[in-house]
Amino acid sequence: MEKIKIMPCLDMKNGRVVKGIHFVEIKDAGDPVESAVLYQKEGADELAMLDIAATLENRKTRLEWVKNVSSVIQIPLTVGGGIASLEDIELVLESGAN
Repeated sequence: MEKIKIMPCLDMKNGRVVKGIHFVEIKDAGDPVESAVLYQKEGADELAMLDIAATLENRKTRLEWVKNVSSVIQIPLTVGGGIASLEDIELVLESGAN
């Protein structure tokens, strides 16, 4: 049997981790750096970060958020939201995504 992998997702808005149902009634859920460190410490195999407002706000992924989180974890980081071109992909990878 294949090993089950755990991949929590940091849904991001305004620089904070948020929680909601179908992105409605969103509530603050904490600091992304603190959350990333905790998830890694608790055994996550990798981490996802989704900038839930980037597309709606017609902007790119906030690379600062990616850099801040990737700098404190050693597990792979997947990033989504606001990525629309090969250049965007390169910038996200340069910022620490895998």
